[in-house]
Amino acid sequence: MPDFKKTYRVLRLQDDPDVRELSAYRSAGGYAALEKAIREQSPEQVIQQVVDAKLRGRGGAGRLTGEKWRIVRQAEDNQKYVICNAYDADSRSLLARSLLEHNPHQVIEGIVLAAYAVGASEAYLFTRSLYREGVETVRAALQEAVEANLVGRDILGTDYSCNISVLGVDMGFMGGEETVQIALIKGRRGMPEQRPPYPAQYGLWDKPTAINNIETLANVPLIVRDGASAFSKVGTSITGGTKVLTVYDYAPESKPAVVEVPFGTTLRDILTHAGLSHADNEVRAVVVGGAEGGALPTSLLDTPYDFDPLENAGTIVGSSVIELLPINTCMVAWALERNRYLSKESCGKCVPCRLGVKRIAGILEGIVSDLGVNGDLEVLDEFAEYVPNGSLCGFGVQAPNSLKTAKRYWPEHFTMHIQELQCPTGTCVPVRAHRFVTKHVLP
Repeated sequence: MPDFKKTYRVLRLQDDPDVRELSAYRSAGGYAALEKAIREQSPEQVIQQVVDAKLRGRGGAGRLTGEKWRIVRQAEDNQKYVICNAYDADSRSLLARSLLEHNPHQVIEGIVLAAYAVGASEAYLFTRSLYREGVETVRAALQEAVEANLVGRDILGTDYSCNISVLGVDMGFMGGEETVQIALIKGRRGMPEQRPPYPAQYGLWDKPTAINNIETLANVPLIVRDGASAFSKVGTSITGGTKVLTVYDYAPESKPAVVEVPFGTTLRDILTHAGLSHADNEVRAVVVGGAEGGALPTSLLDTPYDFDPLENAGTIVGSSVIELLPINTCMVAWALERNRYLSKESCGKCVPCRLGVKRIAGILEGIVSDLGVNGDLEVLDEFAEYVPNGSLCGFGVQAPNSLKTAKRYWPEHFTMHIQELQCPTGTCVPVRAHRFVTKHVLP
């Protein structure tokens, strides 16, 4: 297996505690990309480099970042905005927190480069308020950057200006949705909006807005500084670069590992790089994509980690969380647990999402409790299509992934519960002890 640490990009400086300070970051080549872009390149040249590097959005959708920027750049409006999404919707993800706490200047440099490319003079960094250390660290770094004339008015003595504001909010899973963030910045209730129009055309304050995940923006300085070809040497033919992942073992005492691997790395190699070495017969499944991700059997551990292969297998890049499930996991109970959680995290605006996810959880609870019937499987399939098709945002679109993959790869878990009234692993505890009703006979 290759030494993935040699390909680290975003996490390459995480072991240096001094890199949070401006002097150390600049000594490591920091802000060289900003100076190169703002003095030698036009905004369109910066965008073209990002396109050539095949940088896809790291927030889950996987859209080409340069194409999104070009839409904002070409919009006929004098005022434009950039929003850095540093809000880990899945609370188990350590991506945004790690970057804010350990490498804030690379994030700031990426934000300013994005703003320069799209023609924005104002940017926002949107994160969780509970990331107190990360918020304090990035604010201190931002103050250093302002004093060094790397952010603010007339950056590096040019006529380009860009201000960055840090906003911390905590409203659960939905806080990571881009139109929710726009609403919250505007001081409105955080609810997703219908798309189209997309934020790139009609975003913050009804102006063209580029919203990018924090990891996406942290890659931009490397592309501009070293060139698109150097960046795309790592990754796949359609997705350039690396991905930062949070990997969990199923042992309760284990700590999550934050690693970075090139796109195209197999799930098996990712687990090995994260220090997990269980035998296949000790693992039931690997869950890819976090709370809204899907579960894959160990027979698919050689699946490449990239947007399209994962989608074909039934899961997503999602929140970049990968976790193992032990061999004694009942996949019906696992899907029930996921849908219970997601039903509580739904904002409730869309009826299909608000009621559909809760209905899925209710049917699964009945199956686990030995109250299921064969018709439940058809109803679950209907809801698995109904919820995504009727939802406004990606939350509802991805919510049924746990159900879909559990039924796809472990159908026997469902049929055994329904037809034999037994849990395949012997771990499920029915809510009701009997599935019959006792008849009271009058004396």
